[in-house]
Amino acid sequence: MNDRNSLKEVIEDSRTVRLVETDIYSVVPDIQQTYQYDKKAATYDFVVGTSLYNRVMWGDSPKNYLAFARQAINSHPNGWLMDAGCGSMLFTAEAYLQSRRPIIACDQSLDMLRRARARLSKFANPIPQHIFLIQADLSDIRFRPLSFQTVLSMHVLHHFADVAGLVLKLKNLLTEDGCIYLTSLVTSNRFPGDHYLSALHKMGWLVQPKTKDELKELLQECLRTEIRFWTEGNMAYATTETPHRIH
Repeated sequence: MNDRNSLKEVIEDSRTVRLVETDIYSVVPDIQQTYQYDKKAATYDFVVGTSLYNRVMWGDSPKNYLAFARQAINSHPNGWLMDAGCGSMLFTAEAYLQSRRPIIACDQSLDMLRRARARLSKFANPIPQHIFLIQADLSDIRFRPLSFQTVLSMHVLHHFADVAGLVLKLKNLLTEDGCIYLTSLVTSNRFPGDHYLSALHKMGWLVQPKTKDELKELLQECLRTEIRFWTEGNMAYATTETPHRIH
């Protein structure tokens, strides 16, 4: 069992931290509220976790997602890391278990966090004390500013209409020399990815997709520092980490 007192370093005093299930905490005022991926977590994992789906739909690979997560973890030897929107840890569980940095893995969906717990438990039972699973709503961030050496948020931005607002909130969590790592689906003149993004938007699963140029410009304006930005198919990657520091 994790030490709840350790969370006081990064969670605002005004927010109550509750243990809602074994190894899962919550800072959400109403834990009975349902979110988009509740009851859909298993289906999401089954589809999105496959290499075939990612190669055909997005022109990318889970291996790239894992490599990007490892870059975030290895960006600093210590200091808190936040995974903002960790989902079920499809692409990050292995890397987090191999790290010894303190990690806050937060998601608004308890179902996703349960699957993350199960995935971690397959390799380490009990779950290592440096990993904290926390139910939290990114639209209502209640973590201390300047508390995290690294913030990682994968496959989240395309769910937010106010991307700039979210990125600024995440940026405010970083220490002065901290780094942020982001991924997002974008349009890139690629079929079937662009067509599928449009369909998901019409279904209400994603917000209006941005082009890669629109996202790059927005991130540069928000972060106000040099960023590394690249795309693989429909997946955009961005980080404030400079190349010579990436391990």
